[in-house]
Amino acid sequence: MDMEKKDGKPVTDKTLDEWASAFENGEWPAGKTVILGRPRLATEEVQSVTVRLPRSKVLALERKASERGLDRSKALREAIDEYLAHA
Repeated sequence: MDMEKKDGKPVTDKTLDEWASAFENGEWPAGKTVILGRPRLATEEVQSVTVRLPRSKVLALERKASERGLDRSKALREAIDEYLAHA
């Protein structure tokens, strides 16, 4: 898989060398550093919570989340936030 810059031009070995040199010399533009992985969910420590549900509810949850463009975890976090806001 070839990597491309935002402008669609390919990232070459020369490009990578130029970027590495700029970063090492402190010339890398602020806000241009790429952080790999998913963004943090919170500023505090996060904890995993496990819940057991009937398969039919899991499938319904996944279907509903998908309809809204969410994954299962995001849909559950939103449901919990809503519950806590109105509890």
